Amino acid sequence: MKKFIGLSLLIVTLLTACGVDTEENLKSNTWNVVATNGEAYTAEFANDTATFKMGEFLTVGMHYEINDDEITLREEQEEHTFIIEKNEEEYLFKAKTDEVKERFGDLTLSPIK
Repeated sequence: MKKFIGLSLLIVTLLTACGVDTEENLKSNTWNVVATNGEAYTAEFANDTATFKMGEFLTVGMHYEINDDEITLREEQEEHTFIIEKNEEEYLFKAKTDEVKERFGDLTLSPIK
């Protein structure tokens, strides 16, 4: 019985550790972003806004919302939705529609160390 309880506690601990919250992880880092359309920039996530910075002079802010494995970025009246995939320390944001893919490409986010 003690072995069963110990094994159960170990499994619960491992499952909890594996379920790191995507939003909290995004907020805890500054990210290098490389897009399949050839652009590269940095990104920072706050409570409900994301800031994308390209060079010294171009900064774009968007509201975002994460639901399950999707992130939706909102700027003015437009929404851009990506499917989130985690690959070790990186995130891949895959454009959900052809329009989003054409405008932004798929995005690879790598933490700046």
